[in-house]
Amino acid sequence: MFVTHFQKAITYIRETQEIALFATMADARLSAAFSASPLFYIILPFIGFLLTVNALINGFQLAKASNRNVDRWLLFATSAICAALASVSLYGAALSKILGFSFAAGPWFFFSSLLVALTHQFMMFGINLYRAFESPKDSIQRMHYMQAALSNAFAMAFLASALGAVVFVLLFPMAPVLGAGFSITAVLFTGVDLLWRMAPYSVKQLIKGWLHLSKPDVTQDAVVNQAAIFNSKTNEEEPKHHRMFTCCDYSAVIRKMDSAAVKAYLLELIQNKLKLLESKFDPKNEKINDKISLLKTLLKAIENPQKISKKNVRATYPLAFQSFWADKGDVEQILDAVIAFQDKDRLEKHTRLSLDMG
Repeated sequence: MFVTHFQKAITYIRETQEIALFATMADARLSAAFSASPLFYIILPFIGFLLTVNALINGFQLAKASNRNVDRWLLFATSAICAALASVSLYGAALSKILGFSFAAGPWFFFSSLLVALTHQFMMFGINLYRAFESPKDSIQRMHYMQAALSNAFAMAFLASALGAVVFVLLFPMAPVLGAGFSITAVLFTGVDLLWRMAPYSVKQLIKGWLHLSKPDVTQDAVVNQAAIFNSKTNEEEPKHHRMFTCCDYSAVIRKMDSAAVKAYLLELIQNKLKLLESKFDPKNEKINDKISLLKTLLKAIENPQKISKKNVRATYPLAFQSFWADKGDVEQILDAVIAFQDKDRLEKHTRLSLDMG
């Protein structure tokens, strides 16, 4: 939790510095005044330092993550490369002023950093759009990935404007009007992003509603997830699509089912998953072994009720949570569904007991 808040604070500070940097690029007089001021020797290296700290935090979060998936690997690799390229550019610009030498390659390093970041956002935009396509229509899962794709599109627009500013202000300053336009656009995008991060939850939900990106309620989500599962079983004419980047949200499927039906459904689901994994059994494959062991533990927990702790399970079977292409793997989705079933069953028993005593 502390690391997350610390990373957010770093982002706020860095974006404030970036607003100042792109604002000076919009006007030649401001740029000249900034280059001659002591702030030039503070802001540029400081942005490079913050990018480096952000990359280190991403690396730490990757190492500590229960699922080191493609998202986390790409984020860490991109942030590390961008931090290295931008730091060379920003530190080099400050040092060249101090030591009195020309650093013509500096803007190219900065350009490369932005280009790498833009490529990463484009890749994630495609992945999140495909995840939305894989998810059931009108589900919370689909809307989650649609929101993520929109966030990627916004980041791409900012990075494109920043690239334009670098090209027409630093690399080829032959069209100052274009350079100023791109710089001001980058300032506006950064300002909007900063305001969005600081906006209250209620304001964010209101804006998502205007954009028709609000997540459906849990009842509707349960209905569409049940339909996606049970209709595909009964409709033989419907084509079967392998979900590569997402897994079924089994917690949503069981949300509105009665306890007896949930128990039967989960037992069948786990047994089918076990058969599939056991057909691929390899004593040397620790990941499959962990998944099989975890699923057997879940079977026992359902047949002979005992409380499951996700934290303890994660420590006992760490490889069972690994799913490179998805943000949450099939086995983890099953675990969450079993925990949801136990909570639901416990609540129903408590309610019945209260009614009997009343």
